[in-house]
Amino acid sequence: MKKILFIQSKFDFDQFYDTNIFPNPDSIEFEGIKYINKENKFFTKYSKIFSCDYSDDLAFSIIKKAKSINLDTYLLMDGIYDWANIHLNPKLKGKNISFDAKFYKQVYCVDNHSALYLASIGANTSLYKPSRIFNLDLNRESRTNKISSSTKKKILLTTSNTPYFNEIEFDRIIKIFKNIIEWSKVNSVDIYFRIYNSKILSELNISDKSNLTEGSIEAYIKKIDLLITTPSSISATAIMLDKPTIHIIYRDTPIIFQSAWQIMNTEMIDEVIKSALSRDQKRMIHQKSIIPQVVINNTNQEINLNKKDTHNIKYSFFSVFLAIFKSKIKGLYYKIFKYK
Repeated sequence: MKKILFIQSKFDFDQFYDTNIFPNPDSIEFEGIKYINKENKFFTKYSKIFSCDYSDDLAFSIIKKAKSINLDTYLLMDGIYDWANIHLNPKLKGKNISFDAKFYKQVYCVDNHSALYLASIGANTSLYKPSRIFNLDLNRESRTNKISSSTKKKILLTTSNTPYFNEIEFDRIIKIFKNIIEWSKVNSVDIYFRIYNSKILSELNISDKSNLTEGSIEAYIKKIDLLITTPSSISATAIMLDKPTIHIIYRDTPIIFQSAWQIMNTEMIDEVIKSALSRDQKRMIHQKSIIPQVVINNTNQEINLNKKDTHNIKYSFFSVFLAIFKSKIKGLYYKIFKYK
């Protein structure tokens, strides 16, 4: 019986594991990235190929090889679909990839909004429940209790992994964040942070005591009343924990995953935060609809595949070694620092 090839590591697989998609984990081989330089026909030994990183040019190269021999390929979205990250992120420019959902027989999405959008551009989409979002450990506590037990309302302010792409976006974020911090002081609301970007931390002068970077974020979200973030997959975690969520909107790009509350300029801060803290009923009903427990079936469409370029690209031993090494280090880092 042929095995399923998972391009990324066992650690990544555990983050995106869904029993409905993988009823028999023993039938899966991990770290398929090591086969990057194999000829296309090599992959016929597998029944399916899965990837959970559409922005990885090495992984995408394997997907193209598999597609060229009509092998079924699947994508597990790592969170919400971010149009800006795909089309504007300078880190992705120049890479040998073009995000085209039609390269996959099925694209599994966390939220209904992303699934509907990707379906509209030709993908066959379904909703799924990745472990890292849906299997929340509600009994997990942070190693150090940095959130006070006061009766004050509590806000957690955070960002996506790559919150800005240029200085203009950075300045917009900082301006709104500073005004939110000032609003919290004036209105006697406790504010905490989970920010890893050193430039933002320095500009806002955030102390280590208030920056909750240790442990899993759900342990902190349980204890706060409101999450405020730049568009990020962490919104899905807050929604799962029934916490009102505000997105900071600071660029003119399509928004696929739209939160129930949004702040686009400093004048909106007072009204929007007060509405979210009061858990406006109509907004909370909308928020719960963002991640419905339904399956969407669509019709797959033909793609224009250039088979020639799937044969010629060869990656150096160092590139392959580095990709495998990074996947192992990532798993170790999360276990030691983020999930402790």
